[in-house]
Amino acid sequence: MKKEEKVQLRPINVKTAVVTIVGDGDIVLNKMNASATRTLLNEDRKAQAVWEAQNSNKWEDIITSIHWRDGLNMKDTNKECCVEVFNNLLKYNAPCITAFGLKKSWCQAVVRNEVDTYATKFDNAVNVIAAGGLVPIKFAEWHIDERLMSPKRGAPVSVKLNHFTGWSADVMISYTDNVYSISEIVNIINLAGFGLGIGSGRTSGYGRYHVENIK
Repeated sequence: MKKEEKVQLRPINVKTAVVTIVGDGDIVLNKMNASATRTLLNEDRKAQAVWEAQNSNKWEDIITSIHWRDGLNMKDTNKECCVEVFNNLLKYNAPCITAFGLKKSWCQAVVRNEVDTYATKFDNAVNVIAAGGLVPIKFAEWHIDERLMSPKRGAPVSVKLNHFTGWSADVMISYTDNVYSISEIVNIINLAGFGLGIGSGRTSGYGRYHVENIK
């Protein structure tokens, strides 16, 4: 008879903390909007792009280019005037940054600031806890920046960018301190906020932040 092997599970000492990050300038939230997504999904992209140009709804583009904490009722975005819808979203819902984007920038900060040669240890030791992978932000003011941008191919296109001023976010993390202590983790987050930021337009300096509080 084979001797049964006993499996011994070693407990993982997982700790949690809430890190409050505060913006040092505007954050720009601009994911792919609904009309651009429809064009990419449509096999006849040229025909779809022409249709979108003729039937464009700028408020649909503005609303759907943001991740929302409670999701969206897409029927509302089809209205000719979505100003009231958008204002209600800002009041009762919440714009969000992604947990994926945050952690990716923290891992990049580990390597770029020569904290470690690779980000593997940090990636394994720290997680962002966020429902739906989204971290809501608080903000003082919001405005739209409409500008022309030149894609790598094709003619310049008009884009509408959501700018949020006076922003902050409470980010819950789970971690094991056998590799990095909470002090080291928070300092890495601070380095990421200073040098990398979060959101769109980071190469132009948007989305920079610092750690203000840890619970």
